[in-house]
Amino acid sequence: MKKFYFIISLFAASSITAQTELQDMQDSAFLPESNPDHQFSYQQLDVQTFDDYESAAKWADVVAIAQLHNTDYSKTRELNAKGQAYLTVRVPYKGVRKNELLIVNAEGFDTSACYYPDKEGVEGQRFLVFLKATQAESEYVGFKPLCQQTILLTDTGQYALKYPLDSKIPVPDNLIEAITYRDPHATLDVSEWTHLKRESFAKEESMTLTEKEDMFQKHYYLTYTKGIMMHHIRKLMNIPVKQRITSKQK
Repeated sequence: MKKFYFIISLFAASSITAQTELQDMQDSAFLPESNPDHQFSYQQLDVQTFDDYESAAKWADVVAIAQLHNTDYSKTRELNAKGQAYLTVRVPYKGVRKNELLIVNAEGFDTSACYYPDKEGVEGQRFLVFLKATQAESEYVGFKPLCQQTILLTDTGQYALKYPLDSKIPVPDNLIEAITYRDPHATLDVSEWTHLKRESFAKEESMTLTEKEDMFQKHYYLTYTKGIMMHHIRKLMNIPVKQRITSKQK
């Protein structure tokens, strides 16, 4: 009985938690979806195309490398219909600070709707995100592929944008380089794919195919081999650096 009242008290407390306290919840199991009284802010965006990363950065309210923390989507016939993704800012470029929690709302069945893939493993996938703010604090909307361009860690611990790019924004060919990745999301298990599909995908995505065998069956893996280092993309975005005011300057 005590445990029951304790759980009730937790939900009662969460129902009166202010939106500004969402930042303190990013490392907790109690995310906003546990609060039935919270009203998420949805906003429809027109899908746009950009000729360069600078234009995309000017359009966005938030530009950052963010890591997936959790998703909470309602589904219709196994398709995402509405919900949220929660991401933690790792590298802020515009509109946010490091370690802030981003709540990205999405709804509808359009292919451009910004639904994130399910989190796999302990380490969430990282993305370069371009997002627009909603009327609610810490809540944003976007559209694919601009809202989730795959970021991978290199063997030297640096961030790189996976190539081929998820977006169709052109970049100079000389920025594309061979990269050795040390990121769990750089390798895909394609054991269930057909041989033709593995070969086709490897060619399209500039990936290498490896084979491992155990006592029961053969396993096949595809690994990304090319990318663009993020310091190059940072220059292409051309986001003005705003100096922070310190206590000595006040």
